[in-house]
Amino acid sequence: MIDTTDQGWVYNPKTQSDGGVGDQDDAVGGVKIVQVSGRYVLGGSDSRPISQSVNNPKQVDSYFLLDTQLGKHANFPSYDALRANAQELGIVLNLQPIADVYGKYRFTWFEVFAGLLTCLPPLLGAVLLVRWVTRVRRARRISRSPA
Repeated sequence: MIDTTDQGWVYNPKTQSDGGVGDQDDAVGGVKIVQVSGRYVLGGSDSRPISQSVNNPKQVDSYFLLDTQLGKHANFPSYDALRANAQELGIVLNLQPIADVYGKYRFTWFEVFAGLLTCLPPLLGAVLLVRWVTRVRRARRISRSPA
């Protein structure tokens, strides 16, 4: 997803060349609804260009099942055909908008760690600075008070 969050690509970046994304056995474009289940990615896509797809953002005209271990995907003409194939694999179909699934898998423990590493040192520094300033002011008041 780059310019729009209602559709995107599902692909393996290791098999794509020149930093772009192209149609391959392990890549599916126009994905609007998706589900990740173990080694499988299931979903529905819209084959129309994005400019036409904007008018009907829920339009899905084909379904797919991508086996990430084999790097192959199969297309299905209907939701029922996808559901039947998913049931054979022991998967209960629960397709969700691609933006929701992307958000679920986007943030990992590393992003949390990086966020803490970015925020905690300055916060600790500010706390230590306030403590030091408080001690210096207290020491000045004690030294100025008449004996």
